[in-house]
This record gives sequence, structure tokens and C-alpha cells, in this order.
Amino acid sequence: MEWIKEGLRLLVSRSGKKQKEFEKYNSMLVLNRIRLISLANIFLSIFWVYMDWTIINNGADRIYGITLITMHAFSEVASVVFLIFYKRVLGKRKNTNYRIIYISSKIYVFLYILFGAASSINSQRYTGNIYSYLILALIAAIAFTLKPSFMLFAFGANHIIFLAGIGILCNDTSLLLSKVVNSTVLAGAAFLLGFIFYRHRMTEFFYKNKLMENEENFKKLFYVNPYPVFITRREDGTIIEANKRACSLMGIKAESQDSFNGIDCYIMGDSRWTLQERLKEKNSIFNQIVEYNFNGRRKWVTANYEIIDYHGEKCILTGIMDITEIRKAEEELSHYASIDSLTGIMNRRMGFKKLEELLEESKKEFLEFVICFLDINNLKLVNDTYGHSEGDRYIQALCGMIKSRLEEEDIFFRIGGDEFIIVFKKKNKKQAENIWEEIIKQFNERNLQEEFPYNITASHGFYYFCTGMDIDLDQMIEKADKQMYEEKQWFKKMEIS
Repeated sequence: MEWIKEGLRLLVSRSGKKQKEFEKYNSMLVLNRIRLISLANIFLSIFWVYMDWTIINNGADRIYGITLITMHAFSEVASVVFLIFYKRVLGKRKNTNYRIIYISSKIYVFLYILFGAASSINSQRYTGNIYSYLILALIAAIAFTLKPSFMLFAFGANHIIFLAGIGILCNDTSLLLSKVVNSTVLAGAAFLLGFIFYRHRMTEFFYKNKLMENEENFKKLFYVNPYPVFITRREDGTIIEANKRACSLMGIKAESQDSFNGIDCYIMGDSRWTLQERLKEKNSIFNQIVEYNFNGRRKWVTANYEIIDYHGEKCILTGIMDITEIRKAEEELSHYASIDSLTGIMNRRMGFKKLEELLEESKKEFLEFVICFLDINNLKLVNDTYGHSEGDRYIQALCGMIKSRLEEEDIFFRIGGDEFIIVFKKKNKKQAENIWEEIIKQFNERNLQEEFPYNITASHGFYYFCTGMDIDLDQMIEKADKQMYEEKQWFKKMEIS
């Protein structure tokens, strides 16, 4: 029922801007096809002359011959006239009068079908076949499809003329009936075929227009988006489209984005490969925090990725929001939350966290390290004698000298007050003692310079750990603390004596 209703709507004249646009499009399409038929007809003129001459020489009826020659001559003249008309219409394309094109197309199609009917009527004098009418009717239905209401009129009117003509010239009643039935069925089939082609062409036209409209709306949203947005080819990451904000963020000009390398190459670390793998599994990724490096400028962004079809290619639509400043603020907050403000080394919370991670690591692979429990000597005396600001200076100087002797992988943090822990990572007790001796030597050299009105000294205790030892963190620190306490007591006795 829906198909029939659609057919009836097509048979009735329809108004509307979109319908008028389709009629213009269809009329130009038909006009171009008429041009091709006209060119073909002119090229075949020699064949028509030869065919007419052969038929007349073979004893064809005089009236049949004259009619045949007249019709072929008329078709050649009509083809030339049409080509001249087409050239003039095309020359004034900007001011094209589509009404003239539509009317001329109607006249041509009507005459084209009439030419087939007249040819078959004329054939009744010589061969008796109706092939010309049937062939040209089918060509008109397929190649020159116009609005179904007109095509119904064109096929109907010409078919009546055809039936009247063969009714006069065909004397055999049974043969006439056969021709009437066959031609009527085929004319109906030609109309139905033309209707289907017209409906398909109109549907395709509206569908393409809808796609173009959607693409225009997409581009408007794309380019006015206040956030950086770009489209990259999925295969190699080449940028296809980028709005102004994206170009500004990446430090490129809009007109030179084609020469910009694949965007994926600017994703830092493993994020690029992680992104590609995740997009293979899913068609979209949202709120992904990614680090980009645009020509030396590191940017942290929150990114959304969507796989889309763009101009026949699989592409990635990417929308990003620059969170570099927010990320920096977070890193600073994290830094201050894990660093001792006085000394600049790790605080107690971060230090113990690193130690716990080290113990977890030792469960997976062989690992050895030495914990050094450190206590500053005479800090209370310095604070009471010279003030807390000088005590702070004492702590800072001692920490600075220790840091200068540690390797990057070692851990150094403040427990609180005058107590510190050093972790000599991947070292045995002998190696740790050698490093401590260098630190003590540095203390002594600084003391000889008499930069401070007191000596910089510290007591320490060691505990060596390696994979496989059955001991927890608290026990290790307790043992190192006990050894440090023994040294501190010895230091006090030496001061008294």
C-alpha cells in the first residue's frame, strides 16, 4: 500500500523547494542524455542513408521509402537543432531558464516516442514489425525519465496514435490483436520501468542532498567549536580537517595542515599505542587524558575519540581540551604533598610509600638494599643556643651534603624533626658503608672551614635486606634505629670526655 501511495504522489504535481531542485537536476540530466543520443544519431547518419538506399533498392513500397527517408532526415535535423540549442543553454549556465529546458525535454521525449510509433506504423507497409516503437519506448523510459504524470501522458497519447495507425494498415485481425496486446503490455511495462527509475533517481537525489546538508551542518559545528577539534586518517594519522583552535594549539597554519605529520606521532610515551589498540576494540574513547608534544611544547589534554566515515575513509574525530595548566597545578600540589618543605627531600608519607613499593618489587625479582637510619647530632643544642632559624640552616646544610653523594635511584626522606632515612638501593652493606664514609668526610671538610659555629655531625645505623629474608619494614627500621642509637650514645660519651 505504501508503494502505491508513493506512486500516486509522484503522479500528481508536487511543489516545494526541494522538489523544484530535483526537477532542475533531472531536467539537466535528461538534457545531457538527449545530447548523447543526438550525437550518436548524427554519427549514424551514413548508416541510415545506406540502410534507406538498400531497402528502396530491394523493392520497398514507394510511400514507405519516402516516409522512411523523411523521418531519418527529420531526426538528423532535429539532432543538429538540439545540439545548437544545448550549446546556447550551456553558454548561459549562470542565467539558465530551467523552464525552457524542462519544456524542451518534454517535447523531445514526446517526439522521440512518437518517432518510434510512426516508424512502426510505417513498417506495416513493408515488414509488419513493431520493433522500432517498442525499442524507442524502452529507451525513453530508461534514459529520458521525466515526471510520471507527463510520462503517462506521453506513453498514453503515442500509444493511441500507434494503435490507430496499425489498426488502419494491418488487415489481419488475429495479427492485429497480437500486436495490440504485445505493444500495450510493453508500453505499460516501459511506463512502469520509467516510474521506477524516476522514483529511484528522486530518492537518491534527496538522500545525497540530505548527506550534503548533514555534512554542512557537521562542518559548521566543527569549525565554530570553541575547543580544538580535528579529523585524522585512521591508517596513518594524517590530519584531514582541523578547526582554528586545533591549529593554534598545534602551532600550525590552517592552509598548511596537509604537510603536518600524523597526529599520533605527537602523543607521548605508550599512550599512542594504547590508544590505537583501544580504538581497534571500540569505536570511541571518551575522557582520555593524553600528553602531546607539539614541536617541543608539551600539552596535557582531555581527549575524546570517535571512529567516523569521512569522504569514504575510516577516520578519527578527535576533540581535545587543553588541561596543561590544571595538570601543572596538580603536579605542584602532588609535589608539595610529598616533599618536606624545609629540606626539599621526600616527606615521611612519600618515603614510606617508596619503601613499601621496593619491598613489593623484591617479591618479584632479586633485590638488595641497605636502610640507613640517620639522626642529626646536637640539633636541640643548636636550636637553644642560636635559635630555630639556625637549626633549620643546620638541617638544610646536612641534607644538601648527603644528597650530593646519593645516586638518583636512592631514597632519602625525613621522618620528622632530626630523624631521616636513606635507602641505598641495589647495594650491599659494604657499598653503603663506603658511601657513608664519603658523607662523613664531607661533613669534616665543611667543619674545618668553620662556616658554622658548631660541627655538622650525625649518627647512623644500617640494616641490610635482600630478597628472601623474612622480615617486615617496621622490624628493619627498628634494627637500624637501634644501631643508630648505640652510635649516638657513643658520640655523647666522646663529647663529655
